[in-house]
Amino acid sequence: MSPELARVVRWLRRARPPRRDLLVALGAGVVATLTQAGLFVGALGLLAASSGRPGLAAVGATLVAIELVAFLRSPIRFAERLSSHRLGFAAVARWRAWLVRTLGTWSWRRWRSHGRGDLLERALRDTDELQDLWLRAAIPSASVAVTAVALDVVLATWGSGWWRVAVVALLLQAGGAGALVVTLPGTVRADADVRRWRGAFQTLLVELGAAGPALTLLGARPYLERRLATARDDLTRAESVAQRRQRRSATVGVIASVAIVASLLLSPAASGTRLVVAAAMLLSSSELITALRAALDTIVAVSAGAERLEGLVADLPPTDPSWPDSRELLLTNLVLREEEDEILRVPRARAGSGARIAVVGPSGSGKSTLLRVIAGLDAPDAGAVTVGGVPVHELAEDVLRAHVAYVPTDPGLLDGYALDLVRLGRVLRRDPLSDLRVLGLDFEPTTRVAALSRGEAARVALARALATGPTIVLLDEPTGGLGRDDAEAVLALLDASGATVIAATHDPLVMAWSDEVWDLEGGELRRTSR
Repeated sequence: MSPELARVVRWLRRARPPRRDLLVALGAGVVATLTQAGLFVGALGLLAASSGRPGLAAVGATLVAIELVAFLRSPIRFAERLSSHRLGFAAVARWRAWLVRTLGTWSWRRWRSHGRGDLLERALRDTDELQDLWLRAAIPSASVAVTAVALDVVLATWGSGWWRVAVVALLLQAGGAGALVVTLPGTVRADADVRRWRGAFQTLLVELGAAGPALTLLGARPYLERRLATARDDLTRAESVAQRRQRRSATVGVIASVAIVASLLLSPAASGTRLVVAAAMLLSSSELITALRAALDTIVAVSAGAERLEGLVADLPPTDPSWPDSRELLLTNLVLREEEDEILRVPRARAGSGARIAVVGPSGSGKSTLLRVIAGLDAPDAGAVTVGGVPVHELAEDVLRAHVAYVPTDPGLLDGYALDLVRLGRVLRRDPLSDLRVLGLDFEPTTRVAALSRGEAARVALARALATGPTIVLLDEPTGGLGRDDAEAVLALLDASGATVIAATHDPLVMAWSDEVWDLEGGELRRTSR
């Protein structure tokens, strides 16, 4: 199976439609397609039979049957559309749930590397477009395929000689469908090339719009024209290849449809009416090729969204759902780069169970970055952070967040009642209200976060972080903006928690409280001191 078709199959499987809904949609699609084919075959058959001047009763009965089918066609088609849309909406709901679960495993650095606030919105639009895989690809193709086989079976039951026509038609239908599927990978790749070169051309236009006037004044107009001509030629070539692919697919479809109808040449001698009806049935069964071509066009149209969504899960590491028995934290040969610049290097550092460590250094030396790496929010370019010998990035996200608490300088608390927020979404292993009192905070039930000072909000964030009883607590300036009494209350609470505490700080009080001081200078941990 080609990678392009395998990607489509993966997205259809991710939808995991309820079997009942899938069968209802397929059944409605088959009935609607059979109804349409019945009208076409019945109308042509009636015209052919009328030339033989049949009795009025026979003509009337046939007309009543055709009118009845025509009357029922609209509600049947509506039911088919409704069931298909229900299937598509259910698929979108599951895809979106998958998307949120997937993005929820991203590290802080990976989010930052995209650098676009519309990432989630664009991904949600892509999942919306993917519902066309059900509405305009899977259900229509399956319905027409079942209808074509049903017509072939009816044709084969007409008696001696007709089975040959049915078998040849079936083989031609299968061959035509296979030939169209074979063209899919090249068409998808050609469409991807068009998108890539169109993006490059649009980017160039933006660049030239900004820098073009200045370069023109410097006499670089011929250079600008060459760049523009090269980009335009690349886009034109890609579009030509895509158009040739589309024409090739259309040609395959036309040849297959003509060959299916031409299988009527193998039919035995029969009345004109029967031949007309047989031709109508073959024409209806050749609709499989047309429907499959439309389905493949849909796959090509949504391939960009599917490819972007697949990229969201690329290189996600496997996870271990368990927390290691040992609580020893070890940093080994850590290197973190921002583009080409190295911003953090830690050859080796160790924090034993219950250790109290202060990370010091000038502003911009990498203290906050180091905390994010330890918390698993940022992935190092080299080296590893391990807990009990297990790399942090291999731990399951929910396990890691239950055992590692990270409180940044600006905790970014949601607005709401402070006493509610400190417990929101937490599996409590400590009493956060008691911790708030230790920190010198005794709020009213109606006290809102927006009314808190910066120091009060920081202490609420600390109580919220400790509520789950974490094993490792990472703090960025935990005593910033606090008086001595409040700072000592924070340190006493951390000491009583029994957790390993690593705090980025400039506060001498925190340094004196700590067992070790890690000194970062110029982005490198040069030494540790007691």
